[in-house]
Amino acid sequence: MEVGKGNGQRALLRGLEDLPGTLHPSVPLAPHTTFRIGGPAWVLFQPHDLGALTEAVARADALGVPWRILGGGSNVLFSDRGFPGLVISTGRLASCSREEGLLVAEAGFPLARLVGSGFSFLAGIPGTVGGGVVMNAGTRFGQLGDQVEWVEVLLPDGEVVRWGRQECGFSYRDSRLHRLGLPVLRAALRPKTGPPPAEVLAHRRATQPLDQPSAGCVFRNPPQAPAGWLIDRAGLKGARQGDAMVSPRHANFIVNTGRARASDVLTLVDRVRQQVLKRFGVWLQLELDVVTT
Repeated sequence: MEVGKGNGQRALLRGLEDLPGTLHPSVPLAPHTTFRIGGPAWVLFQPHDLGALTEAVARADALGVPWRILGGGSNVLFSDRGFPGLVISTGRLASCSREEGLLVAEAGFPLARLVGSGFSFLAGIPGTVGGGVVMNAGTRFGQLGDQVEWVEVLLPDGEVVRWGRQECGFSYRDSRLHRLGLPVLRAALRPKTGPPPAEVLAHRRATQPLDQPSAGCVFRNPPQAPAGWLIDRAGLKGARQGDAMVSPRHANFIVNTGRARASDVLTLVDRVRQQVLKRFGVWLQLELDVVTT
């Protein structure tokens, strides 16, 4: 049975009040995402430890309330109406330690803090370890899945298990974790020598709109050609819907030029897809995670 907002919100607040962490009712999600778009969540919970996170998920499930784990808020688009359930922020789950040559980081550890420790390819990429591992974050200089040794994953039945790299099924901007909707709680990462971070960051600044709110690349690159090239050749750089705009600097980015709404972004996404399909016969697949619940 569907849970209404009033009853669901009250039940969540009562059901989670004894857990170590902070509860925030009716919190707009826009400030918690790199797109700066999104209406309010029924409840935003910031757990103080991983045990509180897993228990919050179990209690939300018992109440029949949808839940979502949110790290740095990149690569995600929330509805203008918000999220009808529990959003769990990993912002306070950001410990990292060295163990036998590995960096073992909690889900909320910022990717930016890995850059100088053998992960230079992450320079300029927002987000956190949990989401970065799930989406196999990366650039032309490398991808995170290649340096994962193991991850601790929360299964739907509440069990926490450890998977090795092969079990994670990493592929281009994807993983088995993503396909199954499994959140990562911790990850062990093996540092590797790469290009100087300054070189990576300079390339990103020259080719991507890092100075404007966005969610990163909107579409996956199809086999035929890079998505940005197809969108550019379809004449869509600078195309707008409200305050959402296809970036003139990189056509696979949609940027928020002011007060863009999720509906603006989705209308522009559809326009881009239709134009690319008409011009090249290619249907672009989303890399952007659109939260529809």
